[in-house]
Amino acid sequence: MTRVRPTWPDLPAHVRKAVVARLGGPVTSWTSHDGGFSPGWALTLESPAGRAFVKVASTDHAEAARLHRAEAVRSAALPDGVPAPAFRWAEEVADPGEAEPSWVLVASDVVDGRAPRGEPWDLGDLDRLQRLARRIAEHEVPAGGAFPDAADLSWPEAALLADQRPAGLATYDPWLAAHVDVLAEVASAARQREALAGPHLVHNDLRADNALVVRSPDGGEEAVAVDWPHARRGPAFVDQVAMLPVVRATGGPAPQEVLERTPLPAGTDAEAVTVWVAVLTAYFVRSSLLEAPPGIPHLRAFQRIQAEACIPWLRSRLG
Repeated sequence: MTRVRPTWPDLPAHVRKAVVARLGGPVTSWTSHDGGFSPGWALTLESPAGRAFVKVASTDHAEAARLHRAEAVRSAALPDGVPAPAFRWAEEVADPGEAEPSWVLVASDVVDGRAPRGEPWDLGDLDRLQRLARRIAEHEVPAGGAFPDAADLSWPEAALLADQRPAGLATYDPWLAAHVDVLAEVASAARQREALAGPHLVHNDLRADNALVVRSPDGGEEAVAVDWPHARRGPAFVDQVAMLPVVRATGGPAPQEVLERTPLPAGTDAEAVTVWVAVLTAYFVRSSLLEAPPGIPHLRAFQRIQAEACIPWLRSRLG
């Protein structure tokens, strides 16, 4: 995640004017936050009215603009008490002489914290991320609201791998190609609907780069989650499990070891977890074999290392 982002002076003047109007005063200083995968601006801005964290995407990058719009809706709907920065405002700005929006802006409170220590992994920070996942899942959200039901959003990758047998499968552990039909069965649409049903808030993209470590009320440290465009409604175990492939891929403990330190919520269905691990495996494998999306050239390599971490985990769960 080495993206170098554009900075405040790189924004067109009319977009900067719209931001200043929202802030209630001129920008007196700014910090640009590099890293991540989506193209665009990620800025902490200071003004006489205070500070705000502002993300900006051009609609030339359609996917980035879509994600900013989704984040605005879902951040605004987060229940009270969710460990996340408070949503401030969102706006869409057109270029001069144009009717359609050209820029999507989303603002939230500034979180003063540090990045979790992930390479090499600090086990204390890893525990904080796992506890963060559990804290998020303690919140329930209503059906039919801002958060789509995870059970209604079928992941097709396992079925596609079984149907298409892409040549790139041969670049992975031979076990995978030999068991791709089993993968498709375990991660079938019907089993996904059953495994991923639930009323709990799910961040759905919780990793070290989407969290910050901050001071807790007791004087210690805790983690808060940022970047909410993918948030869903589902079972309580989803975020805890989904972060484990990247933890392992970046030198951290194996998934089983992490879950011994921070167990999944009481009552978690082990078979549902296996279905979710199969879904993640298929997603990362197939995605890693596709062409890189525009503006995000390093995404496929990131998916590849997670796929390679998922396969032995799935293999052990399937016996």
